[in-house]
Amino acid sequence: MFEMKKRRALYVYMRGLKQVNQLKKFGDIAYISNKMHYVALYVNEEEADDLVIKLKKYRFVKTVKASARPDIDPDLGDQHDDVFFEEYDQEQANQAASAEATTDHQVDEDK
Repeated sequence: MFEMKKRRALYVYMRGLKQVNQLKKFGDIAYISNKMHYVALYVNEEEADDLVIKLKKYRFVKTVKASARPDIDPDLGDQHDDVFFEEYDQEQANQAASAEATTDHQVDEDK
């Protein structure tokens, strides 16, 4: 039966794009940016760390960055939408209370 392998994107920033064909042996090229001189390369997850080291040894490669997407939890763990808004509501209540206190203080001075 077919089993899906974990993949990771590597972004290879290059000095020029003449050597793009040499990157085909490392993985699947998904995107080539002519303007910013980088290549999005998809490789197997277990080979990604070794390939970063190999790619950095090439003279035409400036830097290699691995995608962080597989490491990010899409469900945000235990966080819920309400948690984010509770702090905002608390800040708004504090600002309203401080605004009332300043207004009351000004009214007392006017008398």
